[in-house]
Amino acid sequence: MSDQISNTTVAQGAMQMFLEEYCAVGIQALLFDTDDEVMSLHIDMHELLEFNHELAMLLLESPSKFLPLFNIACLAAQRSLKQQTTVSDSICTVKEDAQVRVTHLPNHPTLQRTRIPGSEDVGRLLSISGTVIRTGLVKMMETHRVYSCTKCRGVFSVNAEVEQYNYIPKPVRCLVPGPDFCNSTAFVPADSAEDSQRCVDYQEIKIQEQ
Repeated sequence: MSDQISNTTVAQGAMQMFLEEYCAVGIQALLFDTDDEVMSLHIDMHELLEFNHELAMLLLESPSKFLPLFNIACLAAQRSLKQQTTVSDSICTVKEDAQVRVTHLPNHPTLQRTRIPGSEDVGRLLSISGTVIRTGLVKMMETHRVYSCTKCRGVFSVNAEVEQYNYIPKPVRCLVPGPDFCNSTAFVPADSAEDSQRCVDYQEIKIQEQ
């Protein structure tokens, strides 16, 4: 498996195995949590390194690619665990928007910062030490928008661009995946407001370097 771990399908399967083995308690807590807001599942980087060193290194090197795969693996792990329970669906529910959060990064100079990260650190996983001196209000942020193609009837999403202050660009053509590209330029937001956009809470903090 190590020779193919960079393959997204293989990587996602390995991530699910890791979550089911090391994070079963956290996944169970997700399933039985009654809060409808976005949930988080914390994973320990040291445990991931122990489980599969190559997978951990890929996550550290390309978090923008592999963190979304971890979110998909988290969803699969929830569904797998839910199938093993006998409680009603009203008590045990899969959290579709659960986000995987990485904790305990290795104590290495490339991952640790005592100064404010610069432009060269964009897109990297970092641990920064500092003193929080101000917190902003909790605001709502749209993470992606879902469209429906009027030609092929397919559905696709457009993610917010973090580098552009979470701006969501209007698509120029149909982005429905598949062997036959539609290339239509006629699409509309998904039927319901709940399906057409996904939002999360976010908060800005100001820190002082140590």
